[in-house]
Amino acid sequence: MKVKIIFFLMALAITQNAFSQCNLITVQEVTNYTPFALDSLIESDGLRNGPDYNDATLFFPNNSNNSLKSVVLVPGFQASQSSINTWAKYLASRGFICMTIGTNSLFDSPYLRADALIDGMETIRQENNRVSSPLYQKIDTNNIAVGGWSMGGGGAQLAAKIDPRIRAVIAIAPWLNQSTLSPSDLNHNSPVLIISGQIDAVAYTAWHSDVHYNYTPSTTNKLLFEISGGTHYTPLYPSWGNGDVGNIAFAWLKLHLDENICYCEILSADSLDQNSTATKYLNNLNCSDISITNIASSDLNFQISPNPVSNEFTTEFSGENKRNYLICDLLGRKVRSGKVNSGDKINIRNFTTGSYFLIIDEQTIKFIKE
Repeated sequence: MKVKIIFFLMALAITQNAFSQCNLITVQEVTNYTPFALDSLIESDGLRNGPDYNDATLFFPNNSNNSLKSVVLVPGFQASQSSINTWAKYLASRGFICMTIGTNSLFDSPYLRADALIDGMETIRQENNRVSSPLYQKIDTNNIAVGGWSMGGGGAQLAAKIDPRIRAVIAIAPWLNQSTLSPSDLNHNSPVLIISGQIDAVAYTAWHSDVHYNYTPSTTNKLLFEISGGTHYTPLYPSWGNGDVGNIAFAWLKLHLDENICYCEILSADSLDQNSTATKYLNNLNCSDISITNIASSDLNFQISPNPVSNEFTTEFSGENKRNYLICDLLGRKVRSGKVNSGDKINIRNFTTGSYFLIIDEQTIKFIKE
């Protein structure tokens, strides 16, 4: 019994340590960010030309992160990829790779746009392995989100049903044919952020965004942000609503791609001034039930890659000093400990498949052993 109590207290200490670090993530920090300088790649630079879409532009931040998370965006009916450039540049300036893709036909259905997004994800994966790419071995290919505007937003929802590897969805004023849409079409586990306009005359909220939210299973994390006075085109601008629209999308991706539980508290509360900029703000987030936790000190800049892990992962953190590390299972039981330098690999080949915590200097990252 004494041993079980010790294990419980260790697990509790890990959890309390993780949540105490959420004090580092504030609304002010989310709102008053310093954007990263951007660079971009197109197919003439060597970017893959996918068969299910037409042309692509990949925006990425110039920072030191070697485990970049990605988003693929597709436009709406009769729109070119330039229509979603504002979102792509915004997300890249906040630390994500964001690739826009065009459609093979401006009249492509939402189902073809879903295929285009899945094909775009493959381009991201191949870019990570292209030796001449500035992003070579810098992309976390396990954490890719998809999104789109109008029919593209509907296609993003359909893509999540087709490909369970999609880690998150951003559906911007999503449109799907309401006369044929059924709950089974949106029965997937990928967390969905829906951004809509209150007076959208193209994708009426009662027929589209509201239905998307209601048809997405209650077991899937979902959030609906309806912009006060917004039209079909208003959600194309992340700066709308005093920046609330962009901040919520950023926090959504930090929660579900970076797996940082601190951003759940921001999304589930009224802390981003949603009441003044949204006529409807719905979500089913229960932060105490969300098991993901990847919380690192901004001073240590602690991260690992890859995650999930097959045999070994690389640790990266600020500073040149060797640091103590501890690996615990979900019950707080020590599995391994030692010392590690930034850039060192830790072999977990013999670990049992499941979830573990890596702790360095009291900073905690959860990882998955495949």
